[in-house]
Amino acid sequence: MKKINVVIYGATGSIGKSTLSIISKNLDKINIEGITCNKNILKLLKIAKSYNVKKIGFNEKYIYKLNKFNLNKFEVFSDDSSFHSIVSKKTDVIIFATSGLSSLDLLLKILKSGKIVGIANKECIITLGKKFINLSKKYKTKIIPLDSEHNSIYHLLRQNLGKYKSITITATGGPFLNYTKKKLSYVTPQQATKHPVWKMGSKISIDSATMMNKALEIIEAKYLFNLKNDEINAIIHPQAIIHALVNYENGISTALLNKPDMRIPLSSLFFEFNKYSNVYRGIELTNYSNFEFIPIDKNKFPAVELGYQVMKIGGLAPHIFNYLNEILVNLFIKRKIKFLDIVKLNELNIDKFFGKNSNISDPKLSDIKNINYWIDNNLYLGN
Repeated sequence: MKKINVVIYGATGSIGKSTLSIISKNLDKINIEGITCNKNILKLLKIAKSYNVKKIGFNEKYIYKLNKFNLNKFEVFSDDSSFHSIVSKKTDVIIFATSGLSSLDLLLKILKSGKIVGIANKECIITLGKKFINLSKKYKTKIIPLDSEHNSIYHLLRQNLGKYKSITITATGGPFLNYTKKKLSYVTPQQATKHPVWKMGSKISIDSATMMNKALEIIEAKYLFNLKNDEINAIIHPQAIIHALVNYENGISTALLNKPDMRIPLSSLFFEFNKYSNVYRGIELTNYSNFEFIPIDKNKFPAVELGYQVMKIGGLAPHIFNYLNEILVNLFIKRKIKFLDIVKLNELNIDKFFGKNSNISDPKLSDIKNINYWIDNNLYLGN
């Protein structure tokens, strides 16, 4: 039986860890062809040694960490502009688990690979917009979204139950669901990175705390599943057992129930729906006697409403919304702005941009880079 050859971009992060958990129990079925990281090279080398990986990629400015290691046993890619070359003719599955927009050029090349691509980078999807799906279709690249919400939608729609009315994704509500708005104004980066359900990186944890993550996921769903603006919505479900629902004209909604475990959507890359690796304990529903579904408080969490406004504007707006969020979250981590400023300043800077610049309905990559330059040099922080 031929092994599945996989390349993991972002192997040292939380998704990489979950992927390795699956592979470690299926070494007779899956082979790791190549792995990359940004900074955590020592962990990357440990993974490479454990799984007999021959191709490794990292940012060359961190190579000073490796002076005591013999890299001759590896095929080394020490410049992210060459990372696409890790994929070969024998590659079957690509896992794209890098964070943020720094890997946009890499994703554009991967979308032309014709492989199965599991993606957990909403920022790049949002920036590319319609180009994301158009490119994947043109080159027959199969996209499997790895966010729990979008992976649930992916499986639900494969049931082919006919035309649906709308799709609902859920949010846990993050660590501050029961905070007052006044209390939110005093939130620290340390508090914002402690998610009550998922173990994630700092940036995405803060996005969950502001509900910006849900706003971005709504836009991501629009592009992934070719939805109209009024066909996607979100509610809070703190138990995180239902991740998405598909709602039909006849009043019926379908949902998948599963524990919040990234190994479940990741298994979609390697196994058929009902043939996942048998490493998960099923849901004991009697332990969940109080499923809650709560509307999002727009006053406390204005990010979702702003996301809808951005989606309605279209063109450059989703990327600007996305790019500004990356900048502002980083400033919050450095304690240069407050927690509530993340969304407030995003809206103010969007208004500033469109007050001085025209929208572009179908922006090119060069337009995106020009916008980034404009924002970097005209960022308004309220002082």
